[in-house]
Amino acid sequence: MFVSSAGRAEILAASWRWPRQFIVAILASAAACVSAGAAAPDDRDVAVRVGDASIARSAIDTVIRRLNPAALAAGEQRLQVEASVVEQLVDEAILRLELSRQLVGVAASEIDAGIERLKAQFVGKATTFEEFLARSGRDEPMLREQIALEIGLEKYVRQRLTPEAIEAAYATNRREVDGTRLRVSHVVLRPNILSDDGLERRLKQADGIRRDILQGRMTFEEAARRYSAGPSRHRGGDLGWIGRDGPLIDAFAKPVFAITRGDVSRPFITPYGIHIVKVTEMEAGRVGIGEARPRLEKMLAARLVRELVAEGRRATPVEYAMGVAHFDLATPADGPQPRRVVVDAAAVGN
Repeated sequence: MFVSSAGRAEILAASWRWPRQFIVAILASAAACVSAGAAAPDDRDVAVRVGDASIARSAIDTVIRRLNPAALAAGEQRLQVEASVVEQLVDEAILRLELSRQLVGVAASEIDAGIERLKAQFVGKATTFEEFLARSGRDEPMLREQIALEIGLEKYVRQRLTPEAIEAAYATNRREVDGTRLRVSHVVLRPNILSDDGLERRLKQADGIRRDILQGRMTFEEAARRYSAGPSRHRGGDLGWIGRDGPLIDAFAKPVFAITRGDVSRPFITPYGIHIVKVTEMEAGRVGIGEARPRLEKMLAARLVRELVAEGRRATPVEYAMGVAHFDLATPADGPQPRRVVVDAAAVGN
C-alpha cells in the first residue's frame, strides 16, 4: 500500500560544495539507488516511488548500515536516521527528474573524466578505488549515476551565477558575508526531555515571555534574570559579540543574523534549548563583494538547488510504502518544533 505525499523540499544542497571538491564525501555518505523503467526494483522491495522512479528498501538499509549499525539498531534514533536517508534519496531522485526536464545534459565523456578524477584520489593510498566501492555498497554504474547528478547540478547552477545574481545576493545577505558582528542577549529555556510534552510546554512559555517583553510588562533583561537557564542570566542575558561564522553554532547564529537591531526574535530551538534573542548592538563589516564571492556562490548554489527540489516536489508525486519512515510535513526542518517521523501510512496526508 502506498500513500501520496507532496513532501518537503529539504536540501541535498544544505552542505553544498562544488562537485569536483567533494565528490568522495558525497559518495561515501549517501547511496542513490534510484531506478526507473525496466530497471526498477521488485515491487516488494520498493520503499518510495518518486514519479516514475523507485527507491529500494535495500538502498535505504545499505546507507543506514554504513552509518553505525550498532548505535542505530532500533528505536526512535533508527527512525530519525531512516527518515533523513529517505528524504535525501527522494531529493536526489527529484533532482534527476528536474535536470532532465530542464534539458541539462551530461555526456558520457564528462562522467568518464569524473571517474578518473575520483580514481586518482586513491593512487598511493591504503584504500584502493575498488575497495572504496565495495565498502560503500556501490558498483560502477551507480557511481556513474551519482557523478552525472553532480555534474548536472554544477552546470545548472553555474549558468545562473551571473554577476547580477551575485550582486543581488550580496545586497540581500550582506550582514552574513561582510564580517558584520552582533552583540546579542538571550533567554534560554531547557525542556524536560523526560516529559512527553516538555518541549511543547517550554515553547508556549517562551511565546508568553516574548509577548510580555514586547508588550512592556517586563524588560528583556528582567526576563533573562527570571527565566533563563544559562549563566548569561546574571548579565541580563548578554552573550557578547558574535559573527556569522562563530563563536556560536550555526543553529543559533543563522536565525540571529536575520534579526534587526532592537528586535526580539520568535522562539527557536538549538541543541542547547529554546532561545529568545535580542540584538543589542551591531558593528558593520567591511568585506567587499569580491572577497565575499566564494561564499555568495555557495549560498546561491544552495538556494538554487533548494528551489529546484521544491519545484520538483510540486510537480512530482511522492509515495511512501507502508512502514517506511519519513518526516511529517507539519514539522519542517526550518520550523520551531523537532521533526516528527511518520511510519504508519494512515497518518500521512496527501
